[in-house]
Amino acid sequence: MEMTKLKYFKVVAKMNNMTEAAKQLNISQPALSKAIASIEDELGVALFDRKGRQIYLNRYGELMLNYVNSAVRELNEGERIIKELIGVESGQVSFAITFPHVMPSLIQSYVALHPNIKLKQYQAVSERATQLILNNDVDFAIASSKIEHKDVIWEPIIQDDIYLTISKDHPFAQYDTINLQQIKDERLIGQIEGYGFRDRIDYILEQEGIVPNYQIEVEDSSAILKLVAMNIGVSFTPKQALRGLDEQIVAIPIDNALCYRMIGLAYKKAHYFTEVAASFKTFVTHYFQNDIQ
Repeated sequence: MEMTKLKYFKVVAKMNNMTEAAKQLNISQPALSKAIASIEDELGVALFDRKGRQIYLNRYGELMLNYVNSAVRELNEGERIIKELIGVESGQVSFAITFPHVMPSLIQSYVALHPNIKLKQYQAVSERATQLILNNDVDFAIASSKIEHKDVIWEPIIQDDIYLTISKDHPFAQYDTINLQQIKDERLIGQIEGYGFRDRIDYILEQEGIVPNYQIEVEDSSAILKLVAMNIGVSFTPKQALRGLDEQIVAIPIDNALCYRMIGLAYKKAHYFTEVAASFKTFVTHYFQNDIQ
């Protein structure tokens, strides 16, 4: 079955309208109708139910669409691999990351060594990062919580300790260490629910029998330390985010064995790594284990 016809089928299935689909594909409606009809003839079954000018996938069409989507993904992956099989000093790497604060320094270090390589980076929570991996949209994900899926490999890189960050004007500012019970009544500033680091903090506090008092919840993690500097509340901050810390902020080690997160790499079991992608994956591992400890 011709791949062009399958791509036509995918667009028609999405738009539910032959005329609009033909416009998007920049072909005539009769030509598009003929292509869809030839697929149905080859399969020996109708894939759409017609209702006036609208057409809708039937149960056979829904099944077919799943396989078409898979075929198109594999085709795109093949094109990507062929285009990138040109050595480690050129090409493109695509990756996702669940914690963006390390990105500028990581990219700066890599580009200094490999100026001709193009990097495409997605910021994503764990669920989206998993989907990007499974769809072959990225070579791998750098994640601050374990990505668990039967088709995904998870490689831990480092243990990233978690600190209490407070304003230098806070009463705790002179402490060398602190325990969680001492801060159970403090107003917290943290990420909204659904982010891996927030989930980790809530789990740690739950193990200590502490109900967190979130005064402010934000989606942009870069805003948290700015609010801490204003002495609005306190926050939990991983070591990787303490570089270049504002002089108005103090980071205090927490006396608790659970106060850490694991940073690791996740990638699809069946994913083919080009030379450039494999090189970048090795660089990322070395960067976290050596350059920013």
